[in-house]
Amino acid sequence: MTKRIIFSPVTRLSGLLSVEVLVENGVVKEADTSATLFRGFEWLMRGRHITDAVYLSQRICGICSLAHGAVSSYLIDAVYDNDISTNAQYLRNIMLAADFLQNHIRHFYIFSIPDFVKMPDFPPFHKQNTADLRLNSVDNKRISEHYFEAAKASQRCHEIIALFGGKIPHQHSFLHGGVTVAPTADKINRALALLSNIQEFINSRMLPDTEIIARAYQDYFTIGRTPKHLLSFGLFRFGPKNEQVLWKSGVLVNGQLKPLHPELIHEEVSSTWLREEPGGELIPDPNKPGAYTWVKTVKYDGEFLEGGPLARMLITGKYQRGTGTMDRIVARSLETYLIADLVEKWLYQLKQGPPPLNQKKTPVRSRVTSLTDAMRGPLLHQARISGEQITEYNIITPTVWNFAPKDRFGRHGPAENALLGTKIPSHVPAETILGRIIRSFDPCLPCGTHLITR
Repeated sequence: MTKRIIFSPVTRLSGLLSVEVLVENGVVKEADTSATLFRGFEWLMRGRHITDAVYLSQRICGICSLAHGAVSSYLIDAVYDNDISTNAQYLRNIMLAADFLQNHIRHFYIFSIPDFVKMPDFPPFHKQNTADLRLNSVDNKRISEHYFEAAKASQRCHEIIALFGGKIPHQHSFLHGGVTVAPTADKINRALALLSNIQEFINSRMLPDTEIIARAYQDYFTIGRTPKHLLSFGLFRFGPKNEQVLWKSGVLVNGQLKPLHPELIHEEVSSTWLREEPGGELIPDPNKPGAYTWVKTVKYDGEFLEGGPLARMLITGKYQRGTGTMDRIVARSLETYLIADLVEKWLYQLKQGPPPLNQKKTPVRSRVTSLTDAMRGPLLHQARISGEQITEYNIITPTVWNFAPKDRFGRHGPAENALLGTKIPSHVPAETILGRIIRSFDPCLPCGTHLITR
């Protein structure tokens, strides 16, 4: 028996994501993930002053905006050959890490928990599907209550960013050359107090709740498994030229960890609603035969690679298990705990003083590629400038890596690959199982939409 299933929207937070699968005799044989929202930020950047990239690129997403501000700041640092002070790097990393914390807390509770926990029978949980919920009443009540507490914990993370960044989303102080806000004693102490509450939530709620979910749904360590082909651009930059990364970059394929070579990254549009004209110009073509998404196909040295907390934890050796649905969830919670401890360390090492900002005025490079990991995985910004004006700007986001559509050979990207071979029991709706798999990648589709022309 063959059945075609379409479910949309898949996400609970952001973006228009649809999934279409072909199920034969209870097994997924084909899968398409489709991003149906087009925005074209790279096109919007053309003609703007290069320093505008920090502000404009953050508007790509309201959930992970600071990651775009960070990588564009690194890019502009390279354009002007800025020297970044140690104090500025501590401030930058504190803000970026706090944004990771709010994202991961929200992902686990608001994005994932309704897949595994019986929620109260009122909106937005009205008529929740309960076909495969396995927790006992005590654990279920505990975690459903923590769902609502998570909103407050996530808010405290944002408050830390706002202390040093002016506001959030779309902070104003993490710029090229450093940070424009002075790290005063009252700001540092307030951030430490907020962090203490966040750590208490992570340690007493998020980590135990993750263990409860992982025990009850152990089969999801094998469901949604992908090949162990993983990528990280490195995370938390230090050094005067942003040349040092605390968590290393690398490419892990077939059990071998290799150094990163950005020149091996390649994009194609075989399955994307874009048509490449002679000379490289990309034209929107929503009626293109065989295409089914606005997300491009991105590969590294010919391989599809998965990014995100699981990739970072495996590449850095902080996690030792597999690449299934539950591995992604557990690794994200582990990373949340580790990052919170780093923020505490950096706040104590931060020195009071004036704004640590040192901006040079004359560009020394006209073409720059800048890399960092963001919440969902590897993030690349690349710019070409004439004088100080942007002539070309390209962005490859984590969603493009994880939700890459089929390439010209018909091979699937990581999220689609995770769906293939999944068994759908007769007593569980397909959307339940497939939704758990897809949401474990933390999809954010505004980040996946791209360029009109160049």
